[in-house]
This record gives sequence, structure tokens and C-alpha cells, in this order.
Amino acid sequence: MTPSIPATDGTQRNGGATALASAAIFLLAAIGCESYRVEYHPRPGYYRTAAMGELPDQITLDDGTIIVFAERPLGRDTKQAPDDDRERFHIRQEQEDGSIILRALVPQDVLGNTLTCLRYEEYELLWEQLVSQQTKRAYEQDGQGFEEFAEFFRTHRADLAATLTRMLLGIPRHEVFLENIGAGVIRIRFHPHVAKQFKFKTAEVVSEPDGLRLLMIR
Repeated sequence: MTPSIPATDGTQRNGGATALASAAIFLLAAIGCESYRVEYHPRPGYYRTAAMGELPDQITLDDGTIIVFAERPLGRDTKQAPDDDRERFHIRQEQEDGSIILRALVPQDVLGNTLTCLRYEEYELLWEQLVSQQTKRAYEQDGQGFEEFAEFFRTHRADLAATLTRMLLGIPRHEVFLENIGAGVIRIRFHPHVAKQFKFKTAEVVSEPDGLRLLMIR
């Protein structure tokens, strides 16, 4: 995003192995004298809905590892029994009057909602419900506002979508790191060998009273 928000000092740590640990299953299969590894990763259904273009059902990494994606229904995973009728958490919910409510409790929710808004070019919705107050103040201090924000997202739409899609797919693979940099800010960044492929390499989210919000993408 155009305004520069000072980074907050703090001890960095990788949070991906805790709150965002994947339930991947590792298999070894022998073919002749060679072997290969297949990893099965769950993928929320909204990834496909949000992505600009088709998402692959599997990819092959440079080391020969095959990643197979199995989609989950839209909504946040819970450990509910099948007959549990409690309302599931949805990061994006359309009301009867057609209005949309965005929610985010974990960093993936912020990335997923941002990606969906990019796909549908819902820049006003993104600005009003997902962009942090800190970011809005930074725009205001630079004599800017929503119009400049929307223009930035329109101009870089494809590159931003590519970054966010790859971040979402890379979190279970530990190719994306989540770091607590203090003051409620979580930095999401690519592993260096992945980062070189993208124009935008990091995203930051911040905790606000009503949930996580997008601080910046750069």
C-alpha cells in the first residue's frame, strides 16, 4: 500500500507451527529404484472462490514432492460433533439485504477476504471493513484516502492476487512464515526461495477490538 507505516519493534517468532499447523499426511511410494513423497493438505473452499484463475489440484515441487490439495467447505474449521447445531464461523457472509460482512480471527481470514475482494473488485468493502484504522490514518496523514487506496489495488490487482494466493497455499507447507513483531502486528512473509517469484513479498495484519485487520502489503 502507498503510505509507509513504521514497523514495530518486537521479538520475532514463527507462529506457523502452532496456530496454523497443517494436518498434512506424508507418504513414501517406491517406483523402481526411486521414491517420491506425496503431501495431502486441506484447502478451504473459499480459496478457489477467491482466486483469480484456476487453482491446481496438485503441484510438484523442485525436490519432487507432490502436494495434493483437498478442499474443505467454506467456513472456519471447528472440532464440532456432526450433530452440533452451533453456527459455524464464516469469514464472509451475505445478509438478506445483500450487504456483506467480513470477519477475520486468524491471518488466513484476512488474506482470504482480501483475495475475494480483489477478485470481485470490492475495494470499498475492503476499505470499510478490513483495512486497519492505522492504515487509514497513514493515508490521511499523506493527504490521501479511499480513492488512492482503490487505485493502488486496481493497478496492482494481478500481482496482489498472486501473492495472496501463494501465501494461502504456502502456509501449510511452511513456505510462508508468520512472525509476531509486537503491538498486535503479525507479519506474513515468503521463504526467500519463494519471495523472488513475486512483486509483493510480505503482508501485515494487526489485531483490533473487532478482529484482525489488514495493515499493509508490500
